[in-house]
Amino acid sequence: MGHETRNSPTYLDLDHNLNIILSAMLRSLEYLAEIFKSTMRLSHPLLLASCASAIQHRALLKPADSCLWRPPPPRLACAIDEWGDNPSGANTTTAFQKKASGRSQQRTHETLPPSKWEATHHCAGPYCIFTNPGFAHGRGMVAITTSPTLPKLRAIEPSRPVPASYHLSLVPGKGLGMIANQTLSRGAVVTTESPAVLIHRGFLETIPAAEQHPLLDQAITHLPPPLRAAFLAQMGHFGGHRVADILATNSFQMDLGGADGHHYGNFPAVSRFNHDCRPNVAFRVAGGGLVHTTTVVRDVAPGEELAISYLDSFESRERRRQRAKMAWGFECACSQCSLGEEAVRRSDARLEEIRRVEGVLGDFQSTGVDAALLRKLVKLYRDERLDAGVAGAYTLVALSYNMLGDARLAVKYAKLAREAVIIERGPEAGDAEAMRELAEAPKEHFTWKARVQR
Repeated sequence: MGHETRNSPTYLDLDHNLNIILSAMLRSLEYLAEIFKSTMRLSHPLLLASCASAIQHRALLKPADSCLWRPPPPRLACAIDEWGDNPSGANTTTAFQKKASGRSQQRTHETLPPSKWEATHHCAGPYCIFTNPGFAHGRGMVAITTSPTLPKLRAIEPSRPVPASYHLSLVPGKGLGMIANQTLSRGAVVTTESPAVLIHRGFLETIPAAEQHPLLDQAITHLPPPLRAAFLAQMGHFGGHRVADILATNSFQMDLGGADGHHYGNFPAVSRFNHDCRPNVAFRVAGGGLVHTTTVVRDVAPGEELAISYLDSFESRERRRQRAKMAWGFECACSQCSLGEEAVRRSDARLEEIRRVEGVLGDFQSTGVDAALLRKLVKLYRDERLDAGVAGAYTLVALSYNMLGDARLAVKYAKLAREAVIIERGPEAGDAEAMRELAEAPKEHFTWKARVQR
């Protein structure tokens, strides 16, 4: 999605991973409690809390059919360290290096504005511009939000930078894209970025465009020149007001917490990722600093394009193309969407079968669940190359093997699930801890032999 591409990450579809599965789990809790009354100390707090949170977010956001937004992860992580002040060792220098750079570093810091949020007193209704030109050691950040949100802005900390493992290059039919410089293994972090611009959802939904546009223009002027240039270099796909178009095309939903926490965040560096319905990179927005993180989901060779999915990869090709055309004005021509008609028919059938099997496995009262069905689900994901959305499937398979009394395979898939959860939703996600506990003590887990006991 470089300057010329028609692809951009915005308004992404709801996480497929656990919504179907865990909704069924919640409906079955009363039944499950009867089965395990003698062995359960409590219903598993982390897994079920994560489930409840995901469903609550889905209900709260009430996504429209034409524009599904990705809910924030169930829990937010601890704050990320400030650049250059990281006690864990990243971005630190030795005493010798500090002494050698000495006075030049001191002068550099003296020229940077302090990291401090200030009101500009430019407002439209309850929404005002707040600016912090010293954020992230001078990178800067600006927000249009309400005054009660200011303490939450002050709590936002910058992302921790990672070494560049890609370069920008022209990609046929897409414009600029991100190309791997080196071999990247599954789990490698590609980018971490804090938002450059943060806009309250209510501002965009309730303030008339004639009042929005002057405030948006004014807000962008408060970004330091390098960041302002990066923001304005992003592609807009809908036309009209330039800043509004860029935001509509390249923004991600973010949650600062509380009833007034829904915002949109813009990350200029992330806008360089092009789309693929079978991406090799997954993204998440999490952390005390609301950090956007992209992580490799399968091994990538040097020279290979790095791509994320803007769409719900579990929908049929026709539906994915409809959404892409409606939301961004392009017809997806990724390798998955470019398959021949017979291959597309088989792919769509596999996706439908995934939904069916997950529905059966997610219902504790269903019958006919055996190891063959679990192997089938794993194969369906592998055949569909759904590497960026496998966390929910592995979680369900791990729980199901444990319910069948197969500790060895329960442990195997719990470990795979935990790895996938960390990649897709971050190490702070409740399901990562839940899968760790299952892997460590499957026979003590509340699901042990649940289906056998029936």
